Amino acid sequence: MKRDWLATYTPSATAPWNRERAGHLLRRTGFSPSPQELARALDEGPQACVQRLVQDEHESERVLELDDIAPSIANGEEIELLRQWWCLRLKHTRRPLLARMALFWHDHFATSQVKVQDVGLMYRQLRLLESHALGSFDAFLKGIARDPAMVRWLDGNQNVKGRPNENFAREILELFTLGLGNYTERDIQEAARAFTGWHERRGQFAFQARLHDDGEKQVLGVCGQLDGDDVIEAIIGNPACSRFLAGKLLRAFATPDPDPEWIAAFAKYMQSTGYDMMASMHRLLASEAFFDPAHFRTRIKSPVEYVLGIARSLDLKVAGPALARATSDMGQRLLEPPSVDGWETHRGWLDSATMLVRLNYAKRALQGNHSGAHLDTLLDHHPLAGKKEIVRFACDLCFDGNEPQSLRTAFEDLKGSKRDMLREALAVALSSPEYQLA
Repeated sequence: MKRDWLATYTPSATAPWNRERAGHLLRRTGFSPSPQELARALDEGPQACVQRLVQDEHESERVLELDDIAPSIANGEEIELLRQWWCLRLKHTRRPLLARMALFWHDHFATSQVKVQDVGLMYRQLRLLESHALGSFDAFLKGIARDPAMVRWLDGNQNVKGRPNENFAREILELFTLGLGNYTERDIQEAARAFTGWHERRGQFAFQARLHDDGEKQVLGVCGQLDGDDVIEAIIGNPACSRFLAGKLLRAFATPDPDPEWIAAFAKYMQSTGYDMMASMHRLLASEAFFDPAHFRTRIKSPVEYVLGIARSLDLKVAGPALARATSDMGQRLLEPPSVDGWETHRGWLDSATMLVRLNYAKRALQGNHSGAHLDTLLDHHPLAGKKEIVRFACDLCFDGNEPQSLRTAFEDLKGSKRDMLREALAVALSSPEYQLA
């Protein structure tokens, strides 16, 4: 019998709504959940929880103190301040899925300050990613094509009538929408002509009519006096676009190796919504396949997931510089992806050097200036009478209630005061191989 990959998950005796499934949902749609976030999800049930995560427009993404200082950062020249600012917004976000989608799109439309050289343009692109993260992909592409940071990044100002620059045309087809093998070199050449005159001037998008080639073109089988929007419409109408995007979303949010039939089913649904990302993500996250235990903890956490997950799940007081430095040291320097291909995700996140950075970060996070007081707060708020309860708390927080066999000896060797045992139990859990998996 053919599997219905998008059938809605309904809790049952064999597939209950429990700590494991709720934890899986919250890790994939945000960061490692706090005990309070997990308790709320368990009380809501899967469908109500998914709807809140995807559609809750009552939760403002505005963080007053941070958003009040955003203009001064955007008008400055320090990209590091913007990186720190973004890390703090991720830590304090009330819409974790929106934050995770913006991170996904930052990797998808990878643009780097190294070449853009304008903090304000990078800030505006970040806001563009957030505003379209769960909207129409068609409108998103049209916004990206006009984004001044993207125009600079892919040499749009050098794309003029008679001397087309193919950089943006190539990347929109290869990396943003269709993937290799689904277009020809002639499609790239003709698309480049369609985008001639799409420039940036003084930090704003500017259409230079005198530099635009308004002649006949043919892209992906569509003919006429095409401009950039016409090319985007041709791309959206090509079935390869939904397959390409469905595969990337499934690999990022569901499993590193999705079944081709799952990709096809998700692509078909996405097309049926007119590339509505909110509707598409809702259907994916509410599906039975998403909650299949075979997909639990199969993705290696990105540095941002790892660092922000620790900070959010324990509600640690961590400053922006420490968050930005940690994620950069682990290989994810926000706003400066290594190339237009973005980062090499999943297994690409870990090697001997970055794993050591992760281990050291987990220990430092529990030894900072505020950690002692924070551990006392945890002891006050949770019934942690002794070693057994402390180990259970660490396993509930980090492993959905399961105790990894590999950590049993380390947990058995805990000693000292309750605060010391809690610190060590959390350090052991957070630096374990199992915790690196989402």
